[in-house]
Amino acid sequence: MIVEPIRCRSGVLPTADAWLRRVRGSTAERCVPLIADETETGVGRTGAFWAVEHSGVVPDVLVLSKAIGGGLPLAAVVYRDDLHTGEGGAFRGNQLAVAAGAATLAHVREHRLAEHAAALGGRTLARLHGLAEKFSCVGTVRGRGLMIGVEMTAPDCTADAGPQGVRLGAAVAVAVRRECLRRGLIVDVAGPSGSVVRLLPPLIVTEEQMSAVLDRFADAVQAVERSPSDHAPPRGMRAARQP
Repeated sequence: MIVEPIRCRSGVLPTADAWLRRVRGSTAERCVPLIADETETGVGRTGAFWAVEHSGVVPDVLVLSKAIGGGLPLAAVVYRDDLHTGEGGAFRGNQLAVAAGAATLAHVREHRLAEHAAALGGRTLARLHGLAEKFSCVGTVRGRGLMIGVEMTAPDCTADAGPQGVRLGAAVAVAVRRECLRRGLIVDVAGPSGSVVRLLPPLIVTEEQMSAVLDRFADAVQAVERSPSDHAPPRGMRAARQP
């Protein structure tokens, strides 16, 4: 069974800790290997070195990539000894990437970047929750550590607005991203409808830098909320989700 501790591309949706523990118990009882996909969440991003640690779960297999390479292409599958089949694979032994990966893991541990992400991420979430109370176009704020998603909605849009509300929320997210870029801030848009703005700052981001990021983000949100008609999709058309 494969699980993502946080479904980042789906809109930064953390898996409930209690649910993951139940899954671990069920798979262990049935001798089903539990595979944790930490491609997006590993190496300190969520405030723990591996995101499954938040749940107190030890998977049978870890799938790792992206951050583990420290900027170089590297992926790894880590598993229990008894799952080893003895079969090999192609394209192994990239010494440069492996050396970069080892140095990255050591650096993150030595400089306690996971703990830094947990502390700074907590303060960031608190400030974003404040924005949700201030601006009607800011909906749910969620995430862990420095993996944060802000779901956008149309100002004064009711919860039962249906597909039209989803389209408007996606349009607002795209508009917020555009306004952020005008202010020198790069953010991503994710989620099935494209209505979630993702904040994924580097783990070495400082308190001062994160404060500047949130200032610019708040300013961008305010600009969009002041002129909602400028960002609404034409009637009968879907808001385009940009790559």
